[in-house]
Amino acid sequence: MEEKVKELIKKLYSKDGIERQKARHELVKIGVPVINYLGKLQFEPKQQVRWEALKALSQIAAPESIPILINALENDDFDVRWLAAEGLIHIGKSSVKPLLEAIVEKEDSVYLREGAHHILKDLVAKNLYDDEYGIINLLEKYSVKPELALMAKKNLSGI
Repeated sequence: MEEKVKELIKKLYSKDGIERQKARHELVKIGVPVINYLGKLQFEPKQQVRWEALKALSQIAAPESIPILINALENDDFDVRWLAAEGLIHIGKSSVKPLLEAIVEKEDSVYLREGAHHILKDLVAKNLYDDEYGIINLLEKYSVKPELALMAKKNLSGI
């Protein structure tokens, strides 16, 4: 299977969008075993390759990809960040604790805060997260970083 995965990964570099899409669909069908291969591509200089990898990870939506998706929330490319957020939303409630831990650890990351806001707001709308500490409201205010970290820590203690 490893050879097949490597061949599909290679196709993500193709200039042909249809070929990339077919390869991505095949990788998604394989699922969890390709997560580490796709995770390595988040650092790829070619934007289209990063995008394809994150799109596949967001469609696989496996808890094993949570650390990769959280890391990708800090990517310079908006489209990659958006796909990472969508992947964490698809994963659902199990992405909340690692996301809150990332907020505590990297409270200065604007991209992480923006992504967390999007994710938590969607999870609240789907009744998958109870924002009892007002994390979403704090994420909307950039000047409350110490308070945000404190509330995220409190929220973590309840999970």
